[in-house]
Amino acid sequence: MCFEKQSVYGDIIIPPEQLNIHSSTEEMGQVDWVILALKSTALDAAPSLLLPLLKPSTRIIAIMNGLFEDELVKMLDLEYQKISGSSTTSNHDDGGGDDDGTTLTCCSAIYGGMALLCSNRIAPGKIDHSYAGKLTVGIAASSSPKAEVEERHKRAIVNLWSPVTDKVEFVYTPSITRGRWTKNVWNLPFNGVSVAMGGITIEEIVQDEGLRRLADIVMDETISVANADLKARGEDIFGYLGDAEKKEMWNLSDNMGPYKTSTMLDLKNRKPMEVKYLFRKAVDRANHLNVPVPHLETLVMQIEAFQRFHSLY
Repeated sequence: MCFEKQSVYGDIIIPPEQLNIHSSTEEMGQVDWVILALKSTALDAAPSLLLPLLKPSTRIIAIMNGLFEDELVKMLDLEYQKISGSSTTSNHDDGGGDDDGTTLTCCSAIYGGMALLCSNRIAPGKIDHSYAGKLTVGIAASSSPKAEVEERHKRAIVNLWSPVTDKVEFVYTPSITRGRWTKNVWNLPFNGVSVAMGGITIEEIVQDEGLRRLADIVMDETISVANADLKARGEDIFGYLGDAEKKEMWNLSDNMGPYKTSTMLDLKNRKPMEVKYLFRKAVDRANHLNVPVPHLETLVMQIEAFQRFHSLY
């Protein structure tokens, strides 16, 4: 079986004899870079998949949806310390606190990646990329908190991605928290409404007056939580989200066409849905910060009901 990507930026076909495929990560050995692109429903499997690949200089890029980095770092480091017998202490946010950094013991760095593009897997080994293309990356955790080490990590990821930036927009963000919430300004309203309505496309949302208004309100609520979170973490007010982020997401959505969100496809196909990290974590953070998000919370409760009714865990 070959790998085939149909893309608005040009198709790619890799024949079977050129694919370097392994049945397990244990077969691969230690590497310099790892791209982790799991659904967050499989986050618990990440440590066992990643640990065989790691050495002190390994860097991991986790391109996934939702507020998951804190738990990924915690799970990975704890499993590494258990295996290695290390007693090194790391600082980890429990998801409700205001911790602003983590020191890794398992590898050199973990980056969070936010992919803003329309892409679906339409068959095994076959990807359809229909619109847009932007990757935002920031450091989630590092083996050293020193500024010069962070600068080295920044240069490393920028250099890694530089050969393809003529096709895919690449942005490095100094704040992974800001990057995650910026992506949530799209994910929460549009993934949310698409699922809460039982499985509709982005085109149906933007063309319906009521749903468009609902998405806009959820955007505003998301931005309110985001800015409260940035403030709680001591980030600069000039990095707060606002009208520019809303405009970017509306421009994207209005030109997206009948795109089917990943969560909507999971609902339709009765597959596990990314509810905890994509939706519930955002509402929990809002509640922790005393930021009212009634429309977002209603959407999330509807999505959680679909998950319960169809056992989509």
